[in-house]
Amino acid sequence: MPEIHPVSHVIFDFDGLLVDTETCYTEALARMLKPFDRVFTMEKKAAMMGMKMQDAVEWLISHEGIGERVTTQEFMKDYIVHLDELLRHGPLKEGAERLVKHLDKHNIPMAICTGSNTKEYEQKSASHRELWALIPLIVLTGDDPHVKNGKPAPDGYIETMKRFPSPPSSARDVLVLEDAPNGVKSGLAAGCQVVQVPTGPEACFRMGADIDAKITVIGYCNWWLVCDRLVITASEGDYELIGDIGAQHTGRLRSYRIRAAGLRLGDY
Repeated sequence: MPEIHPVSHVIFDFDGLLVDTETCYTEALARMLKPFDRVFTMEKKAAMMGMKMQDAVEWLISHEGIGERVTTQEFMKDYIVHLDELLRHGPLKEGAERLVKHLDKHNIPMAICTGSNTKEYEQKSASHRELWALIPLIVLTGDDPHVKNGKPAPDGYIETMKRFPSPPSSARDVLVLEDAPNGVKSGLAAGCQVVQVPTGPEACFRMGADIDAKITVIGYCNWWLVCDRLVITASEGDYELIGDIGAQHTGRLRSYRIRAAGLRLGDY
């Protein structure tokens, strides 16, 4: 069970957590590998999730042994064409709007830290602009000159914490919400508290006892929808998420508490 500490700031990942884009990435990469007689598996996806695009593509080309047949730039050019087609109308994850509006209502500072670059983010956030306006701090590690290394390195979350108008007193005052193993590792490396919300079983691979002991995991069975019963009532000044860990952890429960000193978050 991870140590529970009062939280003053919340940082969201974007893809697969707030917006259902992961199926688009999966389909685009499957299309790209098909001409090479390769299959894009969930294990490969889990290894790539959270990386900068170029890093992810370089890893995939190397892993598949197709470097003599296609360059990184050639792969990325065609990959982006497929993504453009698939990402035009990425839907929100169930309950995402409700949670963001709830935190905004209670003046909890929020940010997004994503591996997307500027072009990708503009494309994926074209819909639901009124909602994204409630999260004024966006760090795009894909092309931010101040972020040298993408996830699982901590650079993005460290930079995000620095950019809050009123920065947190300590990294452990920050709650990171992530879906991917690389993002979980990034948040932990930055010193934050982390809740993993896996998009699907591909993101539920065990990351080792040292990491598993430090995070809270909400079951991947459409957690934002399940959120209707997870984030419910609150005693004065806090509210609680309680959920099952996932199919392979059936019967186990963990709880997580977000505490905002002096605030009545109330029912949600």
